[in-house]
Amino acid sequence: MLDQIHLLAAVTVLGVLEQAYFFLQVIYARRRFGISPPNISGPPEFERIFRAQVNSSEYFPIFVALLWQAGLFFHQGLAAALGLLYLYSRYCYFMGYRASSSER
Repeated sequence: MLDQIHLLAAVTVLGVLEQAYFFLQVIYARRRFGISPPNISGPPEFERIFRAQVNSSEYFPIFVALLWQAGLFFHQGLAAALGLLYLYSRYCYFMGYRASSSER
């Protein structure tokens, strides 16, 4: 059974690590701009980082559910490849969203 899900598990772990990276970026931004939790408003730079992290975490459960369903019921390799593509695009989205609109 493990040989049938190892790629899905690897992509899931990478997704969790990516989410942790996004959470850490918010923590660093809070420290840099002096914004204590539970406040979510502050300089535009902080708000963009916070919003990008929230947007990413909102879609993470959907991503994991679709990844595993596609991998178990269709094809593990294709699902894992598409999962990696999604994680890369989510990273690009995060980096683009945190930049000011004039720099995008």
